[in-house]
Amino acid sequence: MNGAFEDTLHYTSPAHGGWGMVRIGMLVPESVQLFVCPFACGRHGAIGAMRQGFKDRLAYLYVDQNDIVRGYDDLIPGAVEELLDALPRRPRVVLIFLSCLDDLIGTDREALLEVLHGRFPDLRFRICHMNPISLDSKSPPPVTIRRRIYSLLEPSETKETSVNSIGNLEAVAPECELHRVLEGLGAGELRHISRCRTFEEFQRMVSSRANLVLAPTGVQAAKDMERALGIPFLLLPVSYRIGEIEAGYRQLRDFLDPSGAEPDLSAERAAALVAVEAALRAVGDRPVIVDASAVTRPFGLARALLEYGFSVRRVVAQKCIPIDRKSLDWLEENRPDVELVQPQHHRAVRFEGRLAEALAIGVDGAYLAGAGHVVDLFADGALFGFHGLRVLMGRMRAAAEAETDLERLIESYGLVV
Repeated sequence: MNGAFEDTLHYTSPAHGGWGMVRIGMLVPESVQLFVCPFACGRHGAIGAMRQGFKDRLAYLYVDQNDIVRGYDDLIPGAVEELLDALPRRPRVVLIFLSCLDDLIGTDREALLEVLHGRFPDLRFRICHMNPISLDSKSPPPVTIRRRIYSLLEPSETKETSVNSIGNLEAVAPECELHRVLEGLGAGELRHISRCRTFEEFQRMVSSRANLVLAPTGVQAAKDMERALGIPFLLLPVSYRIGEIEAGYRQLRDFLDPSGAEPDLSAERAAALVAVEAALRAVGDRPVIVDASAVTRPFGLARALLEYGFSVRRVVAQKCIPIDRKSLDWLEENRPDVELVQPQHHRAVRFEGRLAEALAIGVDGAYLAGAGHVVDLFADGALFGFHGLRVLMGRMRAAAEAETDLERLIESYGLVV
C-alpha cells in the first residue's frame, strides 16, 4: 500500500450519501434550521431533506448576486420571523446554516447573533457552516457542527452518575457489553443525543459525570464541554481488533474507577471470535474492500480483517486521520499489496479496477468497484466493542451469502445533506 494521498479536483459519486451537516444538526431536539444559500445549494438540500424525512424542520433563504454583493445579514432576522410564523409549534433552537459563500464575504456573526437574541429572546441561535472548502482545515464541518450542538448545553449544579457518548452519530446498541461494563464501574445510563426527544432531555446531558468520545470528530466538542461545563472526557474510538477492544475497556476502567475490578469479558470475546470464524467460512477468499464511509478507522479495520485471515484487497479513503496512522503504517510495511483508492480523486470517475466479485464494507467503495456484495454501514453505526465486532462479522457473512441490489441501496441513502 502506498499511503501517498493526492489533493486534486474532487469527484463525488452518487453513493456519497448518508449523514451531512444538516442531518447531524437535526439531532438537536425541538430545533429547526434556516439555510442561507444560493438556489443551487438549496435545491440539493431540499430534495435530500424531503427524502430523509425532515423537510418540515428545514427552511431556506435564497440569496442572489445582488444580496451577495451588498451583504445579506439584514435579511436573516426577517426570514427567521417568517419561518416562526409558518411553523405549527415554536422551536427551542434555530440553527442558521451559511454556505461556502460566507467564507469569502465574511458575515459578522457576532453582530447577527446579537440582533437575533434581542429580537427573539426565548430562542437559542447558533451559526453553522455548510462549507466543504474547509474539509482539510483544523475545523472541518463535521467538527464544527458538533461544537455548535453541544455549546447549547447550559451549566447545571445537578450531577448524576450517567455518562455521555459523543462524536458518534448513533447511540451504542443496547445489546452492547459497554452498558454492563459502565454499570459495573458505578456509572448510570449511557446517554446519546439521538435518544433525547425533548430539549429538556438533551439538557440533562450536562449533568453527566463524563463524556466518552467514540469518534474523533467529537474531541473538540468534548474539550469545549470540559472547559465550560467541567465534564472530563475519554477518547475511546471504535475498534474491531480484539487487543484494542480489551485495551479500551482497561482505559475506561482506569478513567472511571481506577481501583475497580477489571470487567470479565471473556464470554463476549469468545462469542466475537466465533463470529469471526463463521464470517471467514462464508466470505472465503473473496476480495474485501474497506470503505472510510463505513467506519471511522478504515485502515484499522483493514488491518484487523487481515489479521483474522480475510483477503482485504482495497481500502477506499480520501485521507488518513491521525488516530488511524499506525494502522496505515502497518499496512504499508506488512501488506503493500493492499490497494489505496481515494474516492474523491478526479481519476475515480474512470471506474478503473472494478471488482464485481468483491465484498465491500461501505456503499461508496462498493459503487466505485461495482461490488456485488455489500455491508451497509455508515460511520460505524451503533457498533462498539465485542458486540460491534460480532455484528459486523454477521453482516459480512450475510453479505457474502446474498448479492446486493446496489442501485436500490444507493437510492435509499438519499442525497447527503
